[in-house]
Amino acid sequence: MKNKKSTIILLTFFIVFSTENFAQRISEIVFQGLINVKPSEIKSKIKTKKGDYFVSENITEDTKELLSTEYFDNVEVEFDTTTRKLVFKFYERPLVKKIEVRGNKKVSTAKIKEEIPLKEKEFFTKLKLEESKAKIFDLYDEKGYVYTTVDTEEILNSEKNQINIIFLINEGKKIVVDNIEIQGNKNFSRRKLLSLMETKRNKPFRETKLNTDIQKIVQFYKDEGFYDIEVSTPQVLQIDQEKVKIMFTINEGIKYKVEEIKFEGNKVYSEKEIQKVVTLKKGKVFKQSELDLSVQFISELYAERGYLQVRIDPEIVKDINLRSISVVFKIDEGQQIYVDSIYIEGLQSTKEIVIKREILLKEGDIVNTKKLRRSVEKIYNLGFIDEVNIDFQPGATATSVDLVFNIREGRPGMLSAGAGYSTVDQLVGNLQVSHLNLFGRAQRLNLLWEFGQRRKNYEISWTEPWFLQKPISLGVSLYDLTRIREYSTEPNAYKEERQGLELRAGPRISDVFSLLFSYSYENVIIFDSKFPEDIPEGKKLTSSIAAQIIYDTRDNIFDATKGTRQSLSLQIAGWSILSGDVKYYKPIIRSSVFLPTFWKFVLSFNTTIGYIEGIEGFDLNNAKYEKFYVGGAETVRGYAYRMLAPENGGRIMFVFNTEYKFPIVQENKRTVLQGAVFYDIGGCWNEFNEIDFSIGATEKWSKYGYWDNKLKHSIGFGIRFTTPVFPIRLDWAWALNPRKGDDPLRFWFTLGQMF
Repeated sequence: MKNKKSTIILLTFFIVFSTENFAQRISEIVFQGLINVKPSEIKSKIKTKKGDYFVSENITEDTKELLSTEYFDNVEVEFDTTTRKLVFKFYERPLVKKIEVRGNKKVSTAKIKEEIPLKEKEFFTKLKLEESKAKIFDLYDEKGYVYTTVDTEEILNSEKNQINIIFLINEGKKIVVDNIEIQGNKNFSRRKLLSLMETKRNKPFRETKLNTDIQKIVQFYKDEGFYDIEVSTPQVLQIDQEKVKIMFTINEGIKYKVEEIKFEGNKVYSEKEIQKVVTLKKGKVFKQSELDLSVQFISELYAERGYLQVRIDPEIVKDINLRSISVVFKIDEGQQIYVDSIYIEGLQSTKEIVIKREILLKEGDIVNTKKLRRSVEKIYNLGFIDEVNIDFQPGATATSVDLVFNIREGRPGMLSAGAGYSTVDQLVGNLQVSHLNLFGRAQRLNLLWEFGQRRKNYEISWTEPWFLQKPISLGVSLYDLTRIREYSTEPNAYKEERQGLELRAGPRISDVFSLLFSYSYENVIIFDSKFPEDIPEGKKLTSSIAAQIIYDTRDNIFDATKGTRQSLSLQIAGWSILSGDVKYYKPIIRSSVFLPTFWKFVLSFNTTIGYIEGIEGFDLNNAKYEKFYVGGAETVRGYAYRMLAPENGGRIMFVFNTEYKFPIVQENKRTVLQGAVFYDIGGCWNEFNEIDFSIGATEKWSKYGYWDNKLKHSIGFGIRFTTPVFPIRLDWAWALNPRKGDDPLRFWFTLGQMF
């Protein structure tokens, strides 16, 4: 099992050619030695084709590609200059036909086969065999079987070049921890130190886990100011065949505070600028983790200006008498590094320009890691990229690097159909065709048909994010939406149909600042009204323009974990040449903030303030559907739709939401199932003198069930499902100011993010 020699053999190949091969066309390509690998698979791996000129560099690349498949021990290539025949000679590795596991009782065969790298119907290597044995050891070690042995038998069928592998396991005895003795601890109790350890009494003994536990104790002491902490090598004493006793001694030393923090060698940044990122604080207890973070943050600060090779060496100066530590950060700044070339690899259907235009750095720029991180976020925000990795390769000079973006594409489009029950629209179904990367150019196309008891919708939308290769988005939407609306206490008060066209265009001024302009032409048809005096039937045309200013620093537009989105919009309908039956202006301010707390828990806040006013004497009561309504799944979730607004809607609206989201299930480093707790508060008014920002209820609301002007609030929890098409929200909300006779608990099933 000479792994090193085997590895060398796997990486060798031999190419035979002569100077007479120059400019000769290949008449035939022959594969020799293939047994378990299909010729069609080889053809798909190599670029050289029959009729091509013989180019040695191309043959070398093809051979490297073939060896990278790990199907072969070696590949040789010969070219006959007379017949112009190109021959690939393959030395196949054996194909694993069957894997057997014998002697295992405590770990199932299925578990072992799942965990080991060696797989049936894949090609055999000695390296994979040794890694598989090591993995089996780990599986038993986790359960406390530290004396397990693993042997193997290899049965080779030379004719078929297939191999059967048998793992022979002797599990041995399970070893558990009987007791853990700690000596020398004075400042912290034995219980506290044991709580830091994964090694526990009456639990399986694992040497690797014990070594990790010792490091945890050392780190704990150093974070409490005990820089000189020493922990002896643990003694593991065998009590009997199945129990061990663990003993170790601690020399705590003295507790230090930070006396002084200095910097040497810094020229690019002043001491004051560097001090801002240093987490270690003068006069506070010394913490090793804060020292390590300070080194990391200083390095990141320099990397933002292209000093990728900066070296930070913290020198510790102890004063035992004063029980203090002074830290001198010795900085070797190095040279600025520039971007030489940018390469994109791994693309399947996406055009290279789609990725490159999202990268904030250009060739010749100083490397800025902050811009690089933002570039990765922008690439993910395309919506069809599953993974992005950046590799730094040496550039043409000592002060330059090539940036290689390795991309793994996801599914850009899909056809989906579904049905469900929505608390708003009751039984609903949908058929949707969506594509996020049309023609490989990141254009978005969405075709949607929704149908249900209370809702019917046909919608087509298309967006080009880079019109004429400029940072300008261009989009169009057509829709026909019919809904049954509620009014007063009647859930089926009238039917509302909206037929419309929307045109959108928006330049991106910078990475985070953009404008959006739109024109909307919409017919609103009211029919089957049960309240003809309040809600008359008929059709009204709304022709409007809107402008929006957006400031967006979110890391992920689909599921933000940090950043902010601020927007100010103004919609004007029916004014001047716009014509139409409805005339108003409507400014809306929205502010969303996302704060990471710990791990992947995210605290978020959203505030929405809106106002609408008729123009040219238009009475908004003739277009109640354009006014504001608060209550329901999108505003204050503890109350029914429109419950917190005057009966005919309001001209002024305020809503504040906060959510604390946490992951439940993750796949490929992405959260597919989330939990959330939330708090909502809001209100709606017709006149400014009606506004009351106090929370509560008057007798008019609580006893008689009529709208009042106080804010109402609610709390609740929810579940978020991330689907390939749209996110699904399930929310359970509890009204804190319920009306008399109302059930304070409400359940919402809705599509899309809250904010």
